[in-house]
Amino acid sequence: MKNTGFIALFAAFPAALCAQTPALSQLAPAAVRSAAAPEVPTPAAVRAGEDRSVLLLLDPRTGKTIAVIPAGGGFIYAATGKFQPAVYNGSGYVLPGGQFLPALGGSRAPKPDGLTGRWLGWGEWTYQGSGARCDMKLEFEDTPDYLLRKGGYFDCGFAALASEPARFAKKGSQLLDEAGNPAGSYEGGVVTLREAYGADVSITTTIKADGLHFDYSEIWTVKDGSELYVITGRLFTGG
Repeated sequence: MKNTGFIALFAAFPAALCAQTPALSQLAPAAVRSAAAPEVPTPAAVRAGEDRSVLLLLDPRTGKTIAVIPAGGGFIYAATGKFQPAVYNGSGYVLPGGQFLPALGGSRAPKPDGLTGRWLGWGEWTYQGSGARCDMKLEFEDTPDYLLRKGGYFDCGFAALASEPARFAKKGSQLLDEAGNPAGSYEGGVVTLREAYGADVSITTTIKADGLHFDYSEIWTVKDGSELYVITGRLFTGG
């Protein structure tokens, strides 16, 4: 995420960064949740299921799609990592209360509109070797002429990051910011964005799309080349 009017995090984070004026358009200030980074490990069930095929289900009550990871005796919600007991009948899942969720497709199905839509998932924010789990959501509009980051939100427990809208014009494989300056690339399902947070901190974001999910990486680098923060995650299409 990139234009960050970032938050004062906890005392261990460099005060100089927290004092900078926002220079970009990616992260807006958000509330600090606690004074120390919590230890929130990724659930074992999620780790075990991350590489399994993802299945899209339809919730007839809302008309929305749900990304799930099939598991023994039910499935795991891709956005939350929570296990749901259910019975698969060949065309979808039947929940304990009798509700039927029909299957619409799998993770290898092509996504014709690129990154367009809402993406939900989870990840980790790492600072000097310590990490905290983050619930992540992002939304994009992907057209032949531009890539629009419509916004998003990363809730990492000790802090929350609000992703502000940003529009990047497409010129071949290049992505240009609103001033027409090179801001990254989009080629072969891989998006790379390079943005600045003040004079001394740069942010590189990489999105690697694969069917109905993408892997996300965001690295904050200070002027001397050292890494300040690393945010990684996997997000699934949420419709």
